[in-house]
Amino acid sequence: MNPDDELLSKLKEFYDSAQKQHNISFWASIVAAGVGLLIVILSVLVFLNNPENINESVILAISGVVTEFIGAAFFYIHNKNIERINSYFSKLVKLQDTKKAVELVEKMNEKNHDYMYMNIINVLLLRNEEQRELTPEFVKALREKPSA
Repeated sequence: MNPDDELLSKLKEFYDSAQKQHNISFWASIVAAGVGLLIVILSVLVFLNNPENINESVILAISGVVTEFIGAAFFYIHNKNIERINSYFSKLVKLQDTKKAVELVEKMNEKNHDYMYMNIINVLLLRNEEQRELTPEFVKALREKPSA
């Protein structure tokens, strides 16, 4: 199997797995929130049917609020996991792009290899830096910066 095909296969497998987990987590959150809401509504109905017996209503209301809290916690954990998955996936895509760039340079004329490898290295070094607006003041500051 071609290493590129294997990497793409792994990326697709990872994405499919993440998507499946995303759907399960999302729907579990929705169900928990829905059940909590139903319990809170039930507690109000129980209280309206029998205002003297407030104990049942209070217990149901507390149960509903706790279930709503669990649903909210599921949503929070779900969102954090999605952030991590997206971060990891983007790292995998960057790795694939880097590997592809190196393979393309190797197919070029050998006299261009050094120049192209230096370009790849520059892109890799600048890839994780925060984006800055290229203003005339910024360019001037870069030119005046003493080299080590």
